[in-house]
Amino acid sequence: MRDHTMSLMILAETNAEEPPGDGRLFGLETRSYPGAEILHDACPGRVRMRHAGLRGRTRLARAVEATLGRLPGVIKVKSSETTGSTLVLFRAPMTIERLMDALDAAARGEAAPQTDEDPRAEASDGPFHAETIGALAERLRTHLVNGLAAEEASARAAKWGRNELRRAEPRSAARIFAEQMTSLPIALLAASAALSVATGGLADAAMIAAVVLLNASIATATERQADRAILSLAADDLPPTTVIRDGARQTIDASEIMPGDLLVIERGALVPADARLIASDDLSVNESPLTGEVQPAQKDAQILLPPETGVPDRRNMVFRGTAVTGGSGAAIVTAIGVGTEIGRVQELLGTVRPPETPIERELGDVGRELVIVNGLICACVFGIGLLRGHGLIATLRSAVSLAVAAIPEGLPAVATTTLAFGVQDMRKREVLVRKIDAVETLGAVEVVGLDKTGTLTENHMAAVAVHADDRALALHQGRLLEEGADADEERRVLARRLFEIATLCSDAAVRRSAQGFEIDGTPTETALIEAGVALGVDPLDLRQSARVLASAGRGDGRKRMSVLHERADGARLLCVKGDPVEVLARCATRRLASGDAPLDGAMRAAILKANERMAGDALRVLGVAVGDAGGDPRDERDLVWLGLAGMANPIRASVGPALRQLHRAGVRTVMITGDQSATAFAIARHLDLNDGGELRVLEAGEIAKMQPEVLEALAAQPHVFARVSPVDKLNIVKALQAHGRIVAMTGDGVNDGPALRAADVGIAMGGAGADVTRQVADIVLASDDMDGVVEAIRLGRATYANIRKVLRYLVSTNASETFAMLGAALIQGGEPLTPMQLLWLNLATDALPAIALGLEPPEPDVLDKPPHDPQAPILGPADFRRVLREGSVMGVAALAGYFSAGGAAGAARASTVTFHGLTLSQLLHSLSCRSETGGVTAEIGRPLNRMLYGGVGGAILLQAVAQFLPLTRRFLGLTPLGLGDLSRIAAIAFGSSIANDLIGRLADREAPRVKEARHVA
Repeated sequence: MRDHTMSLMILAETNAEEPPGDGRLFGLETRSYPGAEILHDACPGRVRMRHAGLRGRTRLARAVEATLGRLPGVIKVKSSETTGSTLVLFRAPMTIERLMDALDAAARGEAAPQTDEDPRAEASDGPFHAETIGALAERLRTHLVNGLAAEEASARAAKWGRNELRRAEPRSAARIFAEQMTSLPIALLAASAALSVATGGLADAAMIAAVVLLNASIATATERQADRAILSLAADDLPPTTVIRDGARQTIDASEIMPGDLLVIERGALVPADARLIASDDLSVNESPLTGEVQPAQKDAQILLPPETGVPDRRNMVFRGTAVTGGSGAAIVTAIGVGTEIGRVQELLGTVRPPETPIERELGDVGRELVIVNGLICACVFGIGLLRGHGLIATLRSAVSLAVAAIPEGLPAVATTTLAFGVQDMRKREVLVRKIDAVETLGAVEVVGLDKTGTLTENHMAAVAVHADDRALALHQGRLLEEGADADEERRVLARRLFEIATLCSDAAVRRSAQGFEIDGTPTETALIEAGVALGVDPLDLRQSARVLASAGRGDGRKRMSVLHERADGARLLCVKGDPVEVLARCATRRLASGDAPLDGAMRAAILKANERMAGDALRVLGVAVGDAGGDPRDERDLVWLGLAGMANPIRASVGPALRQLHRAGVRTVMITGDQSATAFAIARHLDLNDGGELRVLEAGEIAKMQPEVLEALAAQPHVFARVSPVDKLNIVKALQAHGRIVAMTGDGVNDGPALRAADVGIAMGGAGADVTRQVADIVLASDDMDGVVEAIRLGRATYANIRKVLRYLVSTNASETFAMLGAALIQGGEPLTPMQLLWLNLATDALPAIALGLEPPEPDVLDKPPHDPQAPILGPADFRRVLREGSVMGVAALAGYFSAGGAAGAARASTVTFHGLTLSQLLHSLSCRSETGGVTAEIGRPLNRMLYGGVGGAILLQAVAQFLPLTRRFLGLTPLGLGDLSRIAAIAFGSSIANDLIGRLADREAPRVKEARHVA
């Protein structure tokens, strides 16, 4: 009622005196639109338009919906790619003329025309990268220092809505059901039903319709659940972000950001919206979600670019969904939500279903091959029936029914459902999957690249050793020790000075608390500040006495940090810490208890030897130096060497057993770390990373000198890659992949992001990892424990194995029906199964057991085998031989039961025996398919699969009901069963199961001998 009233108000506001049809619509001049027309506009506030360019173009129809839906006053839009029509419900200030303008522009792939009332006109698609900062700030009405006022931000939120992307909705049950009804098998069933009606078999047609509806309902329920699980992986949750409003830093929800907001951009953050940089300090951003380029892009706020510059080259802008990998900056938000570059890509693609995974595509190929083979067999059955004088209609119905029963039509859907169930199972075990195809890739992982800190070692550190004044000193519970006794005061002063400089050369946040100090920083910086506190340093007083002027952080090719301070007396102090070799190279003197002394060659060699000794004890070692400087923190010359600080990073208790399990699983483990080679070597040796072989280490210095092809050739040899940068990590992952290996990479820091993105499976250690790392990873673990990596690989292999089990079951059981029908036709034995019985078999024995096998728990020895070959088909030649052998055994057993019950001479009774015997043998075969190596006897001692047992029990109960109810017995053409018939049914079912079990065991024993003979030959 309210919409109707609003529509009348719209009509009243327009000039309605001019009737439609004379070139005016509601008082507005109409235009000519090529290919566009108004179909219906009699109801105010509602118009149906048609554009020829929409027909048959699903993505364009979704893009039109998105474009028109963003216009002010538009309530609802629905476009149809089938008819090319678009229905729009709207209110003032929108008009039909503007909607036609927008429809025509959108259908031709142009931007929708802006209206005066459109608030987005203030922040339109203007070339922000070509505009000066001042002009942009004036256009967006924002202050470059104070940012937006709170009231203005609220007003803009009312105009533009929240900073959110459109979320894809799962397909409706009606849509999925409709898709089920339009498949090829359903078309065959419909043809069979039509034939039944044409020949007077109304009861048969009704039964076929019931089978169709029940089959489609089961498929709809499972696919809808799978859709929801898959779409839940695409959540667009951004962490809170920092902005400047009313002149103060504020942390707000990312969805509340508005155009004109001032973003504070910091290392490790995710960019929540598109923005134009107004300041940058050594800023680098990983833009792979948008551009596909995993190399971090360097940013510069001061440059202006030509208007035609493409998105990948806009160095003065940052974009939603990208990750800050280095440096810092500030930016003005220029676009939010669907107006961002990544939002436009999403709108262009529309809310389509996720792409097929490799297994789905492979199963689609398998399904097509089976359609061809079974189609030929069904044609043979049809031809033989005609040659032997059987009726045309009856023979055709049998052939069509056999085709439907013999072709496993749901293979890709079963794969999707099994993968979705695998995702849900992983979530229950605190393994979050962000991309569904990662589940199947996990099963093929051959190499795991392990980041040291946070993965192999605990994510906290403590300073335990110092080398100063040419002496090795130890730190233990706040005491500075030399050879087990307290160090003298002079060396205590030197050590304290070293940690003072390390505290100043840090971006960790420090706050006072009841317990002393709360430190929010990296494990390394936290350990250095805590050591200083233990030696009497007050970090807050120290920082207040020397304010920060400028800093230069770690980055590509730079393994040190420098911070320039100004003391209260105006003197400038340059504090440097980082890789000992780099820091020492920039020092001219060293600090001793007796004063400063020149650094000669012998002393440099002694310091480097001390560094190697400390690193060999598995310590993280940093060099610390201090000096005077001008205005550039990168001017690191003539520094004074203070000493070395060694920090311990305890190895996680679970790492050793986890690595041994990975080695048993045939997975190679490689450490890729920024630590020094001596430290990395010591940890790798302690963990037996090389699985008992020779331990090889490759340093970043050597990597940098190599051509890509040389690195690819050598990548398969080292077990440790040390002192690597983010770019080195990326190149190492690519080099490992160049050998055809499936590589998983673990990490928890910003610097791991590019490597995780490039790996076949990126695994984020989620306990204390950076948001950036979690966003680019395919798998996120709830904790930093290595057990999570093993569990993820175990579940990935189990999911892949379950798909194989489902495939084995469906193909072998459907083959058994084909063998029974073809065998009877070849030996003039009539029809062992009627069309209705074939349809019943397809219904009763396929769906529930297949779904239950997809939920099978992992095999006990799933991690005692090597990973499967990612290049091999999911069903190889040996697998096809196996399923055809199993299907033929069940088919031959069914034929034997058929002929023993009288065959063609006693058709109804013989068909009844065959029908029940084959149904029961297929259900028993589902139990055999639980194990990849054993048969029904392998069930002994296995954990229960309650869903499978429930499905088998339900199917047997349904079979009994079909036999005993007169109505279903008449539909299926069944006869009453005697004791001899029951014996034959049991013989078919249990005889085929036992025969398949024995034959399978013999084949498994013979296979190694054949392989060995081939190897010897």
